[in-house]
Amino acid sequence: MERHATSRTFSGVPPSTRPILLSGRSHLYRVEEGLWGTTGAQKVISQLNTQRSAVTKLTLNCNPLGDDGVAQLFTYLSSTAGSRHRATLSEISLTSNNIGCRGLQAISEYIRGNDALNTLWMANNVLVPDAVAFSSLASAVNSSRLRFLSLSGNHQLGDTFVERFLPLLHSRHLHELHISAVGLTVRSSPVIGAWISGKSLRNSGGACYLETLKCSGNSLGVKGVWEIIRAVEKGNWGLIKVEMYANQLAELPAAPDTGAVSFAHQASETEPSRVPETEEAWKDSERALHRVLMRNGYWKRQTEKEALILLRYSRPLLLRPKSSPITSSPSQPPSPPLPSATTLFPFYALPNELKLYILALLAPSLSSPQRTRLYNYASDPSTLPPLLPPLRRDLGKGCLADPSSVMGATIGFPVTTPGASGQRCAEGKCMGAANSLHCRREEERNRFLEAVGCCAYEPEPAGQD
Repeated sequence: MERHATSRTFSGVPPSTRPILLSGRSHLYRVEEGLWGTTGAQKVISQLNTQRSAVTKLTLNCNPLGDDGVAQLFTYLSSTAGSRHRATLSEISLTSNNIGCRGLQAISEYIRGNDALNTLWMANNVLVPDAVAFSSLASAVNSSRLRFLSLSGNHQLGDTFVERFLPLLHSRHLHELHISAVGLTVRSSPVIGAWISGKSLRNSGGACYLETLKCSGNSLGVKGVWEIIRAVEKGNWGLIKVEMYANQLAELPAAPDTGAVSFAHQASETEPSRVPETEEAWKDSERALHRVLMRNGYWKRQTEKEALILLRYSRPLLLRPKSSPITSSPSQPPSPPLPSATTLFPFYALPNELKLYILALLAPSLSSPQRTRLYNYASDPSTLPPLLPPLRRDLGKGCLADPSSVMGATIGFPVTTPGASGQRCAEGKCMGAANSLHCRREEERNRFLEAVGCCAYEPEPAGQD
C-alpha cells in the first residue's frame, strides 16, 4: 500500500526547516481576509508585533477596515512600538478598504516627514473632496519622500478634489500620480494644465515634478484632453508618461472624409471650446501627446547624461583639497617644496568665471541654474562617497544578481565588484536598470540627479539666453 509522508514536503524537507524567501519575510500580505474595523486592525498589529524582521511591504487590499481600523493601524505604526516598521516600510497597499476622509487624515499624519515610504495605494475607497483632509494630505506628501500615490477609483472626488489638492502639491519626490476614474470633467482641465505647466494658481505655490500622470476613465472630453496636452507642450518637460484613455463624453460620431488638414494642426490654432468630439480628434490627440512625451523623454535622457559627464570633470577641477602643512622631525632635513597645483595644471590659475565657462561646454543642454547647482555639489566635500565600507552589510541596499546568470547559486545575493568599498554593482549582472530588481548604483545616480535638479530638461530662464 502506498504511504504519503505527512511531516515532510515533496522535496523531503520538514516544513519547520523549509527556507523562506527574504522577500516573504519582509512582506505582510493579507488580502481578502475579512479584516473588519478595529478588530481586523488589531489582528494586523498583533502580527506586526510578532514579526521577527521589520516589514518593508504591507498589503491589505480588499479588507473592510474602514476609518476606525485604518486610524488604529496607523496610530500604532506612528507609535514607539511600531517605529521599527515605520523605518523600513516602503510600500503600503490599501485598495478597497472602505477608507473615508477620517482614515485619510490618519494616513496623512503617518506620511508627514516619512523618509522611508515610497509607494501608497489608496484606490477604490470612499474618499470625498474634503478641503481639510486633502490639504493635510498635500502638506504631508510635500514633507515626505513619497514617490507614488494612487487615488484612482474614488468616484466621489470629482473636480472639487483637483481644485483643492493639486494647487497645494509641490513635492519634488512625487514622480507618479494616479487619479483615474475619480469623476473629473472638463472643468478640471484648466486646473491640471496650470499645475503641470508650473503656473501658480492664486499664488498657492503648487508645482508639478511628476514623470507619470494617469487620469483615464474620467469625463474630460476631447476639449479637456487637448488643454492638458497643450499645457505639457508649452510648460512641462518632466512628464514622460501620461494616460488619458476612456475620457469620451458620449458616443463619437465618425469624422467625414473631406481631405482636410490633420486635426492636430487645427487644434493648435483653434479655441478649446471649438474642438469637435470626433473619433478623428481623439486619434490626433493621441498622436500629439505621443510626440510631446517623446520630446520630453529625449531631453530627459540628454540632461541626465550631460549632468553625469559634467560631474565627472567638475569634481577634480573644482574640489580643491585643503593643503596640509608638511612637518619634518628635528633629525631629518626639511623636504624640498612641492610644485604648486597651478604649476602642474595651469587650469587652476584661471579665473573662476573662465573655469565655469569652459566646463559649461561639456553640458550645453543644462540650464544655468542646473549647472550652478551641479558646481556647488561637485565642490562640496560632504558629497563625496565614503572611502571605507560600512562595518555592517545592509542586504537591503545591495544589488541582486541576474536570475538568468549561469551561476544559479549566487541568485539573491548582493553583487559587488572588487574595490570602491564594495558599493558598485558587477557589470552585466545587476537587473536594476530593467526596473525588476534593486540596484544600488542606479539608486545613488538618481539621488544625485534629484539633488542637483537634473531629472528633466530645464529651459534657460528668461533674460539669460
